[in-house]
Amino acid sequence: MSSQEMAIVIDDESTNLAINPLDIPTTVFKNDLARRSENRQLLLNWIRSSLKEGVDYGSIPTKRGSSNRKSLFKSGAEKICGMLGITVHFPSLKETEQALLNGSIFENVIVRCELKNIHGQTLADGVGARSLKQDYGDLNKALKMAEKSAHIDATLRLAGLSEVFTQDLEDMKNLRTMNENKPSTSSFVISEEQHRELSNHLTKLNLDNERFIAYCNKIAAAKSLGSIRSLNELPVALFDFVMKKLPELSAAA
Repeated sequence: MSSQEMAIVIDDESTNLAINPLDIPTTVFKNDLARRSENRQLLLNWIRSSLKEGVDYGSIPTKRGSSNRKSLFKSGAEKICGMLGITVHFPSLKETEQALLNGSIFENVIVRCELKNIHGQTLADGVGARSLKQDYGDLNKALKMAEKSAHIDATLRLAGLSEVFTQDLEDMKNLRTMNENKPSTSSFVISEEQHRELSNHLTKLNLDNERFIAYCNKIAAAKSLGSIRSLNELPVALFDFVMKKLPELSAAA
């Protein structure tokens, strides 16, 4: 490598400026391509020899049969990131946490994953999404599933592994369903008919609405379902439970 070529590379590293790879000297570009190609092949060889089918990746049965490509599982993504010295971060979780503290009610959760090196630089990112309706209003489970999907997505992007693996087919189906058939706001909270039924029962049993809402909020908080400000915001996942509890609440009152 000439002194001029070395100066260009050193200047790029010291100033951390992004330059177009097609603008660097030919010999540098050629060497970089050869090095990365060889390193990627070594990584693929390690993946084939170290990851276990059925544990780290595998086929997921569908109505159309198994996919030609195997699906990468969470354990496989964790092993690949660990081998490369990559750390996993979910920066969007802070926003979700703050929204929950402010009393927001979610229909869907979207999580962003960032993979960083030891210097804190983001090398790849991915996105995962989940509908609470799929998990019967269980926000904790929905978040974990979205995190898993985002982690796998970022790992596939990190090393260009989409030719070897695909995402978990179940998660891909969930994302496609959410985009093509987004649920209405009534999919998470009770319907108008259920609201009328609940209101009528409260009136017949002479139960105070505000005290009943406070009771429902305690249950919702325990199940990570957000806060409830009015009867029509009652999560549908709690409807059958509270309806059965009405006689007991009435007797206690």
